[in-house]
Amino acid sequence: MTEYIPDRNVDAAAAQAASASRDLQVLYNPLKGIHYTDEIKRRSGRGKDAIQFTPIGGGMDGRSRISPEEVIQMLRRARIYIDFGPHPGMDRLPREAALAGCFVITNAEGAAQYEEDVPIPEEYKIRKFDVDRIHRLLRSCLDDESKVEDFDPYREWIGGQAKRMDGCVRDFINEIDLNRRK
Repeated sequence: MTEYIPDRNVDAAAAQAASASRDLQVLYNPLKGIHYTDEIKRRSGRGKDAIQFTPIGGGMDGRSRISPEEVIQMLRRARIYIDFGPHPGMDRLPREAALAGCFVITNAEGAAQYEEDVPIPEEYKIRKFDVDRIHRLLRSCLDDESKVEDFDPYREWIGGQAKRMDGCVRDFINEIDLNRRK
């Protein structure tokens, strides 16, 4: 059993994602994988093709607390969400980012290495850290926003999580009931 994004958030995100003004290029969580993110920022923050990075949370270091609604609003303004931190389970932020219409780029650590937990297209899941490859991928996403459709199956999968969770709970209750009768 896993946590799921409530249907009202899925529906609202889908409705607003298409109309959102994408004035933020890359969002990241400043509390996760910051040593990787800093290296990506150094590589991508110079020259004619500099990319702008914004921490979720605001402030210079992004460590200011903001509400879940403010996080969603930031995701709706972003084009890309990156997550190179540890993935102890099926993380909420990559799913919310996808629902908000973002490209999602992760590493393959922890749960993110498993298709069952983070079923994003393989080209967006970085298995071996290569800052130049990541920069080229970021640039490609920014240059061709139509490729965000690559995440349609991921968004559909997220939308089906509540139904799968209901099935798991039903099966669990049936198993308890069956064992109790024995």
